[in-house]
Amino acid sequence: MPSKSPAQHRLMEAAAHTPGGYDGVPQKVGKEFVAHDEGEGQAFQGDDANVVTETDIAKGIRDGLLESPQRVGDIWFFDLRITGTGISYRPSVREYVFRPPEYYLNDEFLERCQGLPVIFDHPEKKDALDTEEYRQRSIGAIVLPYIPDAEDDFHSPSEVWGIARIYDDDAAQLMLTSFRSTSPHAGFDAESSTKEVRTEDGDKLLIEGKPRFIDHVAVCDVGVWDKGGTPRGIATGKRVTK
Repeated sequence: MPSKSPAQHRLMEAAAHTPGGYDGVPQKVGKEFVAHDEGEGQAFQGDDANVVTETDIAKGIRDGLLESPQRVGDIWFFDLRITGTGISYRPSVREYVFRPPEYYLNDEFLERCQGLPVIFDHPEKKDALDTEEYRQRSIGAIVLPYIPDAEDDFHSPSEVWGIARIYDDDAAQLMLTSFRSTSPHAGFDAESSTKEVRTEDGDKLLIEGKPRFIDHVAVCDVGVWDKGGTPRGIATGKRVTK
C-alpha cells in the first residue's frame, strides 16, 4: 500500500527504522509502506512539519517516550551514563573516590558534555585520548546530555546521563550484551583541586575538586559508578520507575 501524503510517508519512514515501530505504527508495517513507495518511485516533498529528526529521537529517549536504543539506518541512539557523583570504590587500586555533586549536576557541566567522545574501553597508553587512541577507539559522541529527574531501574538524579549517537555496529551489539556500563575520564589540576587521605585500613580516599576538562566517556563491562552493583551504565528497554 502506498503512502497517501508526505506526512504519512515520513511517519512510515520513522516506524520502519525504529525497533518496535513509531507512534503506534508497527515496524513491519512501516517497512512495507516504505518498500512500496520506493518501488513506485514516489518522492514526497514539502510538508516538513512531520519530519522525525535525530533530535526528536534523542529527546524521545531522554523523556522516556522511546526505548533505548533506537536504530535509524546505520546509526544507533543509546541512553548512557556519563558520570555518577558521591562516593564509590576502585578495588583495583584500593581507592575510594568522592565526586562532589555540585560540580556535575548543573547546566554548565551539561554544556561541557556536548559532543563528548564515546569510546570503547579506556586508552591503554595513557588516560586521555590522543590522535592514535581516538582513531582506534571512537564509536560515537554524546548529542544530548541531561540530568534524570527521577530514579528508575537505570537512572538516578545524582548522575549525569546523555543520549549518544553510536556509529560502530559491533560496539552497539556488545553494548546490548556484555559491555553494559560506562566510565568517564576527567582531568584535574594537579594537587590544587584534589585531596588524598588514608583510611585506617590503608585505603586511599581521593576527594576530587572541579574537573579541568572532560576527555571522554568509555563503554566498558563494569564502571566505577556502578558502585559495586550490577552494571547499569547503559539503559536498555522500557523504563521501570522505582
